[in-house]
Amino acid sequence: MAWRAATREERQLAWLWAASAAAAVALRPVWLRLAPHLPPCAFRALTGFPCPTCGSTHAALALLHGHPLEALRANPLATAAGLLFLLGGLAAPVWMEVRHTVPLLPTPLPLSVRVAALATLALGWIWVLAVWG
Repeated sequence: MAWRAATREERQLAWLWAASAAAAVALRPVWLRLAPHLPPCAFRALTGFPCPTCGSTHAALALLHGHPLEALRANPLATAAGLLFLLGGLAAPVWMEVRHTVPLLPTPLPLSVRVAALATLALGWIWVLAVWG
């Protein structure tokens, strides 16, 4: 993988990511109070089938309660995304201060990467259908 020097804006973005992750953790009591008042899934209400993100709220709440296995059962992709958001928020500013580089991604992404991403999303939806359907 090729790397290039990080711009000032990218370094600022890394710190913004860290602040967002810290705020998400600090606001845990607020999330726990607001979650019961969230509306039901509109896609499911219209079609009768769960959408690809159904179970995300359950996964987030399980993570907030410290139950990662329950979160994985609810929605593995949402759980992975939430954990990557938090861990990335910790790692990004450290990486920028130590390495001062960012990966140089090809545009467009290789077909194999795009197919793998779509397959991951499809498998995630199949999981959601099996658990919540």
